[in-house]
Amino acid sequence: MQLPIIVKRPFRIIAHRGASAYAPENTWAAFKLAMDMGVKDIELDVQLSIDGEVVICHDLSLERYGHPGYVEAMSWAELSQLDMGSWFSPYLFHGEKILRLQDLFKECGSEITYHVELKGKSNKLPGQVCRVIEDFNLGGHVIITSFSYETLGRVSAIAPCLRLGWLVRKIDDDVLSKARALEVFQVCPRADLLTKKAVRLGRSVVPEVRAWGVNGSREEVLALIQTTIDAGCDGTTVNWPDWISH
Repeated sequence: MQLPIIVKRPFRIIAHRGASAYAPENTWAAFKLAMDMGVKDIELDVQLSIDGEVVICHDLSLERYGHPGYVEAMSWAELSQLDMGSWFSPYLFHGEKILRLQDLFKECGSEITYHVELKGKSNKLPGQVCRVIEDFNLGGHVIITSFSYETLGRVSAIAPCLRLGWLVRKIDDDVLSKARALEVFQVCPRADLLTKKAVRLGRSVVPEVRAWGVNGSREEVLALIQTTIDAGCDGTTVNWPDWISH
């Protein structure tokens, strides 16, 4: 299959934790590279530090990144000193720092759409994320995502104008019913479980259906990207955003 795979607008090419196949996930290096590749949609994960800062990090534990402890048990002063790049490549990314959501907003503003996944366990996370979005007046450039329907419900109660993306395993009758009730903007099923029928049913209830879980070998990734396109999805997250182009 020839690269890049060409898709028609407005298909969303969503850089998963930035261009995370090439740079350490959820860091400025990964986000900047994705934007340099022409990507307009960035996916990222957020948690709360113990002192209430909205921190961009996927794993609850810092072990995979080479550090002891948990994000939610540390202060921003402690987290801001961590090297978040050497685990990926000590030669290319040593000293890459963790970011707060406000840091990314300051740098990029309204240039991109942010797909912000609420990853942390703190009950205060939805409110704090909504506050940061409001502070920067970026509500029209953010989609809040989560696997937790209840968490999305809390976001909706705090900021009913924000767009919501519900991450699910697959689209079924229960998902459609709940998505309709909460008026979510996106239903986001796993790429390997997509069908044209599921996408068609999803779009009868929500404005967009976008996929997640595009990973594996080169051949598997390319096949999954093609699956999302053939099924009629509105976009997909991908670690290799340069493999797709408009």
